[in-house]
Amino acid sequence: MIDADAIAQAAEALIEARTAYRVLDRFPGGVFPADIDEGYAILDAIAAQIAIPIGGWKAALTNDAIMRKMKTNAPACGPLFQPYIRPAPANLNLPAESMRGIECEFAFRMAASLPPREQPYTNAQTAAAVATLHPAIEVVDTRVKNGMAHGAGALIADFCANAALVYGAGLEDWADLDLASHAVTLHVDGKAVVTGVGREVLGDPRNALTWVANFLSNRGKGLKAGEWVTTGSTMGIYPVPVGSVVTADFGTLGTVDITFTA
Repeated sequence: MIDADAIAQAAEALIEARTAYRVLDRFPGGVFPADIDEGYAILDAIAAQIAIPIGGWKAALTNDAIMRKMKTNAPACGPLFQPYIRPAPANLNLPAESMRGIECEFAFRMAASLPPREQPYTNAQTAAAVATLHPAIEVVDTRVKNGMAHGAGALIADFCANAALVYGAGLEDWADLDLASHAVTLHVDGKAVVTGVGREVLGDPRNALTWVANFLSNRGKGLKAGEWVTTGSTMGIYPVPVGSVVTADFGTLGTVDITFTA
């Protein structure tokens, strides 16, 4: 297990890279986290040091294919920091060497808190605590070059690969929607490039919401009213170049637009 000094130093370097919009050539200290426990230790240190409020939480690795790729058997969860949560349409300026990975996701805004407790939350209980459902794009990126190639621990430590969350208009009356079958199409510069579906997210985005609630409960954190939960990609990660204009078309739920400026 990496020691407390190494954890603090890694957290400090990753915070500096994110706030300065830099990409590091190697992981701080030269050694990637050996497992998810080391990854979460660094991520917790980031949250403690960064002095930026948490505005929500993301689920990551929410389908079997990406779990296999990242050599893990469970999803992951990380904080969404408030300055990086923005309404659509949005203009984002990321480093030229960044991934600009696009993930089309279902996001929830919480109306009520779900505090830590011994009994797991159910889908019905987490759904009842939701204020609105939103179409969203999570832009994923790493602060370390080729950061996605070193397993789940490295991804978790590096802000769980979050760069930004951009959300569309909210819907209050969503409970009866078939989110598992709901299709999403990503357009890049006006051309449809990939289609996803809600069942790619742990079978249903509701399952991912509940997974996040229980993950945070088990860690003594809980979900707070007003926070966001974004549930994982419906269509994998689609990297785009600088200057791209992307639109996630969620059909009846609306669209989300981002322009990546140079």
